[in-house]
Amino acid sequence: MTWRMHHMNIPAHDVEASAEFYEHVLGMTPSMPPFRSDYDPGRKIGWFETEGSAQLHLAKPDPNFAQRNGMHVNPTINGHVAIEVDDLDAVKERLRARGLYFADPGNWALRDYRQIYFLDPSMNCVEVNQHL
Repeated sequence: MTWRMHHMNIPAHDVEASAEFYEHVLGMTPSMPPFRSDYDPGRKIGWFETEGSAQLHLAKPDPNFAQRNGMHVNPTINGHVAIEVDDLDAVKERLRARGLYFADPGNWALRDYRQIYFLDPSMNCVEVNQHL
């Protein structure tokens, strides 16, 4: 199975100020229209391409996000790392074999991607996704 870094989501209490910092202080280039969200039109997210194909996402922590979306894992509170694979079903089977919970919203937060969310042993949120 191939694993690649897809994106890292950093919690940003002020998304606009954080995006301005990453663009104008660090010199990163926004990769999508500013503050676009496929899954929640009222939600602001900053999107930046990094060297190679990985992205940096900036999103305001939302304590009710998981509850509103029927998930037991909240990827907005402390941010998350996202890894892209070529066989998401194999990852799900590995998690099931160990009795580990994962949230499976399907094709939901990123256009043309299926994704799952789970916690690692240190309680870090991890997203694993696969391009459709």
